[in-house]
Amino acid sequence: MRVTASVAALRAGRAPRALRAFGYPGYPRLWSAALLLMFSTWMERLAIGWLVLDATDSVFLSALSFAVGIAPAMVLGPIAGAAVDRLERPRLLRATILVRALIVAGIAAVVAAPGEAVWLVLLLVAASGATRTFEIPATQALITDIVPPVDSPHAVGVYSLGMRSVAMLGSLTGGLIIEVAGPVPVFLLSMLLLLTGAWVLSTLRVDRARTVVPLSLLGEVFEGFAVMRRIPAVGVLLTLAVVVEVLAFSYNSLMPAVARDVLDVDAGGLGLLTGAAGAGAILGAVALSTTGGGSHPGRFLLAVSFAFGVFLVLLGATDVFLIALPILAGVGAMAALFDALQWVLLQANVPDEMRGRVLGAWVWAIGFGWIGQLTLGGIGEAFGVQTALGIAGALVILAALLATLASRSLRSAAARSSP
Repeated sequence: MRVTASVAALRAGRAPRALRAFGYPGYPRLWSAALLLMFSTWMERLAIGWLVLDATDSVFLSALSFAVGIAPAMVLGPIAGAAVDRLERPRLLRATILVRALIVAGIAAVVAAPGEAVWLVLLLVAASGATRTFEIPATQALITDIVPPVDSPHAVGVYSLGMRSVAMLGSLTGGLIIEVAGPVPVFLLSMLLLLTGAWVLSTLRVDRARTVVPLSLLGEVFEGFAVMRRIPAVGVLLTLAVVVEVLAFSYNSLMPAVARDVLDVDAGGLGLLTGAAGAGAILGAVALSTTGGGSHPGRFLLAVSFAFGVFLVLLGATDVFLIALPILAGVGAMAALFDALQWVLLQANVPDEMRGRVLGAWVWAIGFGWIGQLTLGGIGEAFGVQTALGIAGALVILAALLATLASRSLRSAAARSSP
């Protein structure tokens, strides 16, 4: 049954502000499907990192397993963004999920087969990462298709809260399953969750105004870059995304080695460490869902970037498991806030018809993360993972300070507040 926007708004208005998004038809279904996808993603991510480290005993190759999942975004990010603006978003999202489910089934088959085929696993991880390049901008653009600007920052915050919650559960579940039954059941469960997510989205219909343009898909890609270059806040946001992704988010690629070599714990301990980051991320997402980023989200983003670096320095300075847990909670909170604030600010500073492309540009920006993962993996291999974390954290602090001093457009950037 179709519900008009005015009725949806009335329904949303009766709920607490942080939960208003659930009053808009389509949002609960999108949110539920995204939970399943994120649970699958984090189980898969933990299993791959541990599997490669266990099979090769190489910090660098373990970091590479994370890098190959991100690298496709450098090529496909802008194309994905243009496709999200051009095509029916729910259908595009379902298609990418189904392809990813097939890829995860392939990973399970390779891991179950006799012999070690690490390089084939890495190739499949790269293919899975390519599908995520389309999945992320499609999901984010659908949120703002469904929820109007007055409530969209809170909708993004609630989305982030759900994603970070299941990230924690997915990590814990993946670590436990590996300990009990090995990695193959992790990938099979991941595949089933993806198929369920595609089914949940099968009846999602979203009406949005689309302007017909005479440009090709590639033409829309270049048009998107041209428009974004003319908007100072967008350029600064994307530059900051590259820097923080390369230096800060790359810590994930070192976590299997941190768990085994520094904190002396097994796959279950790695699951707890990743779960601690997930718990912190939940707190960060709660803060955003209730405040919407405040009246100065640009300044908030800069403060979050600085704190992200501080927590990484602290993580690199400890070899005590119980101390590492709360530090990782801080890391997770900053990671959640950084991503969600970027999504809010980027979409708020471009025309509606450019939202898919600016999100594709964000995916392209975070695609540079593989550089940090390989670099930190190399430093960790040569000098130890604690040294690598300390260097990364110090550079993030420096970058945040420089951005604060140099970018007036970001300090004054605000989220949309008008309906």
